Parts: sequence; C-alpha cells; structure tokens
Amino acid sequence: MVSPQPPVSVRRTVERVSDGWHETTPGPAVARAEARWFVVEDGADVLDAAEEHGLDVSEIRARLARIGRGPSSVAPRVVRVNDHALYVVVPTAAYDDEQVTTGRLVLFATGTVLYSAESGSAGVTDKVVERLGEQRALKGRGALPVLAAMLVELVAGASDVELALGDAVAHLEQVAFRLDEDPLPRLYNLKREISEARRALLPLSVELPDLGDDRTTVSTEPLRLDRQLLERLTAHAERIDQHLESHDSLLSDMLTVRLSLVSVRQNEDMRKISAWAAIAAVPTLVAGIYGMNFEHMPELAWTWGYPGVLFAMVGICVGLHRAFKHNGWL
Repeated sequence: MVSPQPPVSVRRTVERVSDGWHETTPGPAVARAEARWFVVEDGADVLDAAEEHGLDVSEIRARLARIGRGPSSVAPRVVRVNDHALYVVVPTAAYDDEQVTTGRLVLFATGTVLYSAESGSAGVTDKVVERLGEQRALKGRGALPVLAAMLVELVAGASDVELALGDAVAHLEQVAFRLDEDPLPRLYNLKREISEARRALLPLSVELPDLGDDRTTVSTEPLRLDRQLLERLTAHAERIDQHLESHDSLLSDMLTVRLSLVSVRQNEDMRKISAWAAIAAVPTLVAGIYGMNFEHMPELAWTWGYPGVLFAMVGICVGLHRAFKHNGWL
C-alpha cells in the first residue's frame, strides 16, 4: 500500500518497529515497520500524500465535497469511513508575547499509516515526535498511539494557553484599580485573546467524542480510540473552557469596576471645579459691581468702605471653602 518513495510534500517519517518508534529519513518503506507516520508540509496535501502512497481517499473526498469542505478548509471536522479510514481537522492554539495564535492540525489515519500536517506555532507534531523518541509508553496497535498522543498534546497545549492567560489576568488585576495607570488597552486585548482561545478550544469538546466510534476499523486493525481516554480529554477541554470563561468574566468585572472608579474620579473633579468656581464667583461679583462706576454709591465715601469690602470678600470665600471642605467637595 506504500509507494517506494514518499512524495515531495512529506518532510518527516516516523516508523514503529519491534523496539519502538524511530524517526527516519523519508525514503523507501521499511518492510519490518509495524506502522508509519508521515508528516506533510501542508494540510491541503494530506490526502494527496496518502493517494500517492496508494491509499484510496475517494470516499473521504466525496464526503468533504458533500458538506462543502475541501481538504484546504480550516473548519473543524471529523470524517470517518467505516472499515476504511479517519480524517480529522482540529484547531490548535499557542500563547506567546501576550497573544494567542491559532492554527490547525490535519490528520488522516488508517490502521497502520498516519498522515498529519500542522500549521501555527503550537508545535504539537514536534512534541509528539520527541515523546516517541523518548520511547514513552504508548498503548495501542498500528498508528493509533500517535493519533492518541497528538490529541493529548493538543489538549495539553490548550491547557498551557489557559494557564498563561490566567497569569496575565492575575497580573492585570493587581494594577487594574490604580488610577495612575491605564489598564484598559491590556484589558480589552486580554478579552480578545481569551475569545480567540475559546474559539479554538470549543471544537475539541465537540469533535473528540466522535473519534471513539467502535465501528471504525481498517482490515484487522481497529481504528478507534479508547472511549475512556476521549472522555477524559473531553472533560479536560470542557474544564479549560470553563476556566477561560471565568477569566473573561473576571475581566468584565474589572472593566465595570474600573469604569466606575473613573466615573467617581470624574465626579470628584467636577465637584472640586464647581466649588472653586463658586468661591471665585464672590470676588468676581463684588469687583463687577464696584467696577460699574455708579455716581451714587455712598460706601465709596466711607473711611472703612474699601477695607470692609475686602474683609467681606475674604470672609465669604473662607466660609465657602470651609463649607465645601466639610461636605467633601474639596
């Protein structure tokens, strides 16, 4: 079923023999290999690579065409062909420099052969290759252990993103209520990144249960994942989504409180401005009256008229200041 030479689009090959998994240089198939995993450059080329190796992917293509999703589609999808093959498209997520970046992981599996392609910076493929190289225990026959390991790393990566976002939210919470700083741009950015992470994670909890269909087999090699493993991964994905929702809710609460503090600060400023305006209005009013130069103003001829007016203005201003201070306006 495997062609003598892998296609150009295949950049890595990992083979399982009696003593475990080993990464090999793409080349002729090893006869003693129990299973093979081909890493393809582009997700749109996964089915093409399988077809070049002699695998029948016509039914997968037909089903994708019926649902309006071609091999290049990034929409999450699980397509299975009973007793034949499994085609999976799931999103990936990574967090770096306060930004969530998403990608996709495309998988095509038969009983003993797995094709995959990954885009984005999640690094699921590299982590699984490293795990296989360390010969960690991977239960199952054929290519299923690789498929299971990739799903485990996918959910683990989503958990790392959630933890990083949680740390960012906790750090922002420490400065969100400082009036000498403006956390609103960071707050809005975090809410956007959390929404991006939730959009990438949601399809996992929806599509993972579909991978445990016991009817999916290839020849004598069963192509089904352990139901308990899928349930654990689904539950983990749902918990991650709940944590992300909690982070988003906390950010919304911080935004509400922050805006309330800003509003209170503005009201305090307005009261101070109004109080000082009222105090300044007293000398302005008196000066305006005596600046009209009326002829008949008897107090102008009084000996104590000028100092009396000054003392009156100062007294009224001091009284207003004490009154505003007592009422918390100053």
